[in-house]
Amino acid sequence: MKTRHLILILLLFAVLFASTSGFASAQSKTKEEVEGEIGAEIERYIDSLDLADFEEYVKSMEMPEEMSGGVRGLIMKFVNGEVPISVKGLFTYVGKQALGALTGTLSVLLTVVIIAVMNSILAGLTSGFVKQQTIEIVHYVCYALVVSIVMAKVGGIVVECRAFCKGVEKFTEGAFPPLITLMSALGGNVSASIYKPQLAVFSMLIGSLFGKVILPLFVAAIAFCLIGNLSSNVKMDKIQSAIRYCSTLILSAAFGLFMTYLTVAGITGGMVDGVSIKAAKFVLSGYVPILGGYLSQGFDLISAGCVLIKNSIGMIGIIVVLYMIVKPILHVTIFSFALKIVASLIQPIGDKRVSDFLYSVSNATKILVTTILGTGFVLILTLLLMVVTCNVGVL
Repeated sequence: MKTRHLILILLLFAVLFASTSGFASAQSKTKEEVEGEIGAEIERYIDSLDLADFEEYVKSMEMPEEMSGGVRGLIMKFVNGEVPISVKGLFTYVGKQALGALTGTLSVLLTVVIIAVMNSILAGLTSGFVKQQTIEIVHYVCYALVVSIVMAKVGGIVVECRAFCKGVEKFTEGAFPPLITLMSALGGNVSASIYKPQLAVFSMLIGSLFGKVILPLFVAAIAFCLIGNLSSNVKMDKIQSAIRYCSTLILSAAFGLFMTYLTVAGITGGMVDGVSIKAAKFVLSGYVPILGGYLSQGFDLISAGCVLIKNSIGMIGIIVVLYMIVKPILHVTIFSFALKIVASLIQPIGDKRVSDFLYSVSNATKILVTTILGTGFVLILTLLLMVVTCNVGVL
């Protein structure tokens, strides 16, 4: 019996000696060596994450040179304290996209101006020589040409907005699973259980909302714009206003309710997880004899690395969302603004019905602008909530 006690005492001294030696050796390491070990651990954590879908989506986007190097390279830039985006790079990208949208829009609307001016000149020259019915036929022909040109551009914008919605689905499938995985690894099980189904719901919501509600309403608004300006006797501007109001109301209600629930649930889940993480650290340091303090410090180091990676992925996601919404929002906004300018130019010299048609189409595009901005805002808010989740309990 005494021999067994002696063996246990010797084992205890051996453990104490090993832990003390390890602590002393850790203390003797230089700052560069410790930073190198931490960097190696962070790289190991990054390699263990499934970032293939996110990587594929980022590579498929038209991104500036600063964002090159893949998702893993961008994470390491954030970890090293570098921000892979500059004001100059952002303005250069925005200017490039705006110039492309402006070039494509001006060539289309310049043709519309030429047709409207020719129609006005022809109507003025022949007003005393031909019947009014003939002038109306000429107007309908010119009006049909204007409508076909504008509708072709509107169709391209609708296709671009559809591609944006598909991009949102791919983004949510690629960016959010690693974030949820890291939250679960940090002990944020409550937050992970909240975000996982809600993000799937949002991905389905934006696709269904745009495809089955917003797009039909937009097409209906354009159709009423077209019909309402065929003749001066047909008035449909109130119907167009009602459609725009309904679409804005639907989008505001859907995005508002989703953001309210996600914000309240996300903050509540983050608070609960923060308390749970602090409690786990207290139990580890207080109830594990002798080695509890060292284990708690090791836990802090591992958790800090996970938080750093999680926050880096979240910030990369926010930057990607900003670049994702720049192109469609610029194309739609520039097209809408150009329509208003052309409508104001045509009004004094051309047919009023053509001017009213262009102005009505410009107002209808506000539906698409609201959809894109609302989707981008919800994505950025969600990423910010996920970035701050679990930070309180670890840092």
